[in-house]
Amino acid sequence: MEFQQSTLTPESFVSGDACRVSANASMMDVFRKTADGDYHFVLVEDDNGVPIGIVSADDVMRHVTNPSGSEFHRWLEMPVEAVLQSRIRIPDEAAPQDLDSGDCTRVTHDGHVLGVMTRRDVLLSWRSVQQTLRESRRDIVTDLPNRSSFDHHLKVECSRANRDGHSVAIVFVDLDYFKQINDQYGHAAGDSALKVVGGLLRETLRSYDMVARYGGDEFAIVCCGCGVDEIDVVLRRIRNGVMSQQQTRIDRHKLPSISVGAAVQHYVSDNFSSVQLIEAADECLYAAKRSGRNCAWKVELSAGQSGKPVLVPDSPSPSPLHQPAVALAR
Repeated sequence: MEFQQSTLTPESFVSGDACRVSANASMMDVFRKTADGDYHFVLVEDDNGVPIGIVSADDVMRHVTNPSGSEFHRWLEMPVEAVLQSRIRIPDEAAPQDLDSGDCTRVTHDGHVLGVMTRRDVLLSWRSVQQTLRESRRDIVTDLPNRSSFDHHLKVECSRANRDGHSVAIVFVDLDYFKQINDQYGHAAGDSALKVVGGLLRETLRSYDMVARYGGDEFAIVCCGCGVDEIDVVLRRIRNGVMSQQQTRIDRHKLPSISVGAAVQHYVSDNFSSVQLIEAADECLYAAKRSGRNCAWKVELSAGQSGKPVLVPDSPSPSPLHQPAVALAR
């Protein structure tokens, strides 16, 4: 890390309107804006004009040029807030201050400028800020989003579901007897199992479904737009993806089986709390473990009505009316 004396001098700048967008702007709108400009980052603002995050032109390009037709159209319609690296939190007492030109200290690392310090302010590189935010919101073992990222994404999707009138679902995935792997083969072997399962989950789901490491040996997924019983297809795809690799040796042990619990909320109301959905999905995961593990349970909820968890067979059942049920109460 190097600190060098320097001098601030006025330079040309990009118009503020050109590199900022509303959080509700569609990905297509942002794609057009970044494609027409010569800047690499866009500042995202809430309804009050307060900066809440940053998105790169590369992120936008990667999502809207997805080769899958259905996912391509899905991404075009989604708000830019769906791909925010993080939110920028500005203290209430913070107020803009004029930047005095003159002496400053330039902070560099490996030849790259990280920031500039003056007597009154610290200015950081957008690129270094983005990298820091990305690292703070990802799980170091699986490279998936962490619990904090999941909580924020779920709130955003619940708000969007309420606004657009579609469903939102949570899926919990738990590795069966994971402690035995750590105890018998070591924590490195346990980390390898987490990496493999995390990768399989990411591969088997749609690009706009979020997969996060929730904690320990548990993963959490946010799925949107599922109709009645359509979550069954998602759960079967998840389990089939893991079961297809269970004979593969990972650090001297086989990939463990998984237990899955899912909750779908249809017709998200104004007073709906994401905590309710988390609790319902957790109850289904508990039902899967209680029924012997290595299976998937779900519950489908609608406005003002609570359903009962049911077993989702690994192959479609000819008569879903005969699926067993278990009460939500433990």
